[in-house]
Amino acid sequence: MKLRWGVISPQDWGLPVAGAVSEEPIEGLGVSPAELERRARANTYQWLPGQFDEREGAFHGHYNAVKKRLDTFHTVNLIAPWQCMAAYDRYGDERLLRMALRAADWFYEHFVVSHPMSVVVGGVRDTVRREELWTKYAAEHAILNVGVYRRSDEERFLQRAKQSAGFLIQSRRHGYAPRYDQASSEWMKRGWQSFGRAVEAFLDLYQVTKDNLWLKQAVAWGEYGLTLQAPDGGFYLLDGEYYNSDIAADELRALGFLYELTGREVFLQAARRFADWHLERQREDGAWPVNIDQDGNVIADVVGPGDMPNIAIALLRLHHLTHEEAYWQAALRAFSYSLSKQAVPESDHPYLDDPRVLWGFWSWDPYYDYTLSADQSTHHVRGMMFLLDYLALR
Repeated sequence: MKLRWGVISPQDWGLPVAGAVSEEPIEGLGVSPAELERRARANTYQWLPGQFDEREGAFHGHYNAVKKRLDTFHTVNLIAPWQCMAAYDRYGDERLLRMALRAADWFYEHFVVSHPMSVVVGGVRDTVRREELWTKYAAEHAILNVGVYRRSDEERFLQRAKQSAGFLIQSRRHGYAPRYDQASSEWMKRGWQSFGRAVEAFLDLYQVTKDNLWLKQAVAWGEYGLTLQAPDGGFYLLDGEYYNSDIAADELRALGFLYELTGREVFLQAARRFADWHLERQREDGAWPVNIDQDGNVIADVVGPGDMPNIAIALLRLHHLTHEEAYWQAALRAFSYSLSKQAVPESDHPYLDDPRVLWGFWSWDPYYDYTLSADQSTHHVRGMMFLLDYLALR
């Protein structure tokens, strides 16, 4: 089966929704399809609404279980709506789509440069350094809005995606700069260089518009990404010297997409090298550390749990391309790790008596600040959905 490109939902790949009724555990995972479906539903319908403020029309940044306090509203609203859209594709629940639309509208109003006179229109502000506009966020904003547009057919979302894609074009003109400082009107060379998210954003726009401008931009960003791959196969894209698990899935996924689109072996080879880099460094529990430097040093023995299912989704796509069993097994180990971080009833996780904790996913391993956030749950729950629907294909 030839799959489409996409990030948000297995239905973006063209996969049909699988009927997850089997109670027989999946080999290598130890959890049944029916149990995965129950967990995904419980998080989406019992936990996620508690993170959304109906009055504000936005998701809180996180919930702190120790302080029993919800955070303010910020960039979590770039990613959290992906879960709503994936669940809408699966369950057909219009309430979930409305939640995604409201969060996207809120984010545009509060974080995106929208003045038509601005040369950086479509840029997205950082939560902490508000004067900085990040290419990583602009790409995510484009992906979010194409996703909402495809499901709602409301034109404003497509226009917003094009605005942020325009910001990515300006970044490319300035050496693929990862940040722009509005205070000094300067493009900055150091930061989060997420070429993969830019590729995904442009490919999303190409699919809905059929405009070759976006296709050319995707390929150009991918070719730039090839120049960043280290001799060991890794991508050290944080300040040009650190691997970070937050953006790893996008690089891996984007390289595979570009191979499928262009047939150029160089993209597939790069994807395989990066996947093999991950396989060599996967921990016994199926996870990868947040940060690793170019010399192979783990900066801290800490995991960002939500990154693990996102990387696993990328490995599923590469498995589909190559039929390499090692990628399937590595994905299963990462999914198994993901499931272990969900606060399910009768587990050994703390604060299970708190309804804002139950069925959620912890932000850090070890727990660190005991927070749970919707931009973590989106990767875990989408991971379950991708796995269920890919299993049916396999």
